[in-house]
Amino acid sequence: MRRKTALITGASRGLGKSLALVFSSNGYNIILHGRDEGRLNSVRQEVLKSKVDCYVVIGDITEEQTIINLTNCAEKADIDILINNAGVYFQKPVDETSPYELKNLLNVNLLSPILLTKGIFEIFKKKSSGLIININSVAGKSFGQLESAYCASKHGLRGFMGSFQFEALKYNVPIINIYSGAMSTDMTAERGDTEKFIRTEEAARFIFEMSRDYSSMRISEIDIFRKIY
Repeated sequence: MRRKTALITGASRGLGKSLALVFSSNGYNIILHGRDEGRLNSVRQEVLKSKVDCYVVIGDITEEQTIINLTNCAEKADIDILINNAGVYFQKPVDETSPYELKNLLNVNLLSPILLTKGIFEIFKKKSSGLIININSVAGKSFGQLESAYCASKHGLRGFMGSFQFEALKYNVPIINIYSGAMSTDMTAERGDTEKFIRTEEAARFIFEMSRDYSSMRISEIDIFRKIY
């Protein structure tokens, strides 16, 4: 049987790494993306233990060439699933937020996944199949103090993907949006109570189950909250 292929952005650590290991252990070829070559190669070595193919694309997700490289690799590997996981967290008063910080945040969390999705969708259209999974945040549905810019980026992603799904479904390409609460990653380490946060390994296993091709239903939005507060 032909192996399916999953592309995971921001896969050098945290949830992205956990997703790569779960999907590869279930027989998926993997395309890893990230900026840290050393960490990506380390993840690649773990993925290869599952006897699957593993490709690495290194680059800043906000750069056009990185999007091009990812799209080209995805086409060659005959991609089946795109997981938009790369993102940054930002918490700061608006009057202290510089134009550069705001633009960078929107580029990483909003514009980059839109542009990558646009490129990958052209591949899915030719196949009349595919799946797009967006790792969003509960901030994409709610509001948080000192999170104005961050919430804007996540609300924007929800708005785009929620509307785009109607175009994608015409080509048998469902979109699953994951809205996650605090997860135990490097981004949340400074908060100090990470032992109460969602474990990436557990979240990755759940997301994999959501990615299955069900015969009579599709999943649109999933909220994941931590159990302990």
